[in-house]
Amino acid sequence: MGNRHLVISDIHENHEAIMRLILKARKIPGGFCDIWFLGDFFGHSEDADGKNHLTQNSLLTIEDLFQLPLYCVFGNWEYWLAHPENDEVNDGQRGNSNALGERREILKRTKTHLLQRLMRYSILELPETRPEFTLFHGCSFSCHDTVAYHADPWESYINPHDLNIVTRNLFGNADHLKTPHFLFGHTHIPGFFVYSKTSFVNMWRIFSPEMAKKPIYYGNENQRFGINPGSAGITQVNFPRTAIILDTKEKTFQYIVDHGDPMRINRNFFLTSLSMRNRQR
Repeated sequence: MGNRHLVISDIHENHEAIMRLILKARKIPGGFCDIWFLGDFFGHSEDADGKNHLTQNSLLTIEDLFQLPLYCVFGNWEYWLAHPENDEVNDGQRGNSNALGERREILKRTKTHLLQRLMRYSILELPETRPEFTLFHGCSFSCHDTVAYHADPWESYINPHDLNIVTRNLFGNADHLKTPHFLFGHTHIPGFFVYSKTSFVNMWRIFSPEMAKKPIYYGNENQRFGINPGSAGITQVNFPRTAIILDTKEKTFQYIVDHGDPMRINRNFFLTSLSMRNRQR
């Protein structure tokens, strides 16, 4: 495992956006050695690329990503797809029953192995030799109450609006977070938490365009970071499609932005770029 990692989340079947981000990340000096994916490849395609169904190109893109070293945790959409027995008891699954049913049928017919590969881990600690970051998807469903804190691993420990919960039960408790920092997705909101180990104050910094202009240093030993790369597939009113380059040697991370260049990307060119990258490693 090298020192530079492309961290992406919430692709939501937008295969062209993820190809653009990967090609853009490769052009940055130093490039990247592998991909850390934080979950939710599936779902919400109507918000991502305007299509309301899973396309063959999206499935091919997942297979393309596995040509690179890829470390991934599953998101709530992968979990929903793998657990149809919860369709009538989970509000999120019930509300997306048609989309889930269609995708299960397509995956069952053609690409069963893809979901199996994406579903291997709910949480990862990386880099493998000396872990600095805990990776998980995150979930906006209520996974705590005012008396006792609890969460299933795939739900993680975080709702970005609950800063006191995060401070008290994640950063402040070694049993919940064994690495100095964490990476999470799900919210589609790029930004990062900074927690002071001396003052016990936790602050949230939301993404601004300046964050894409220069690296942000996370190596201060008195601080712990929780970083959200944003959504690689869906743009919102105040947020473009984003990812980050994480440099574990220099202790920095930098946002990269996909502004939606309308130029179509040739898949053969994309595959050639991936294979060239593999030969360079």
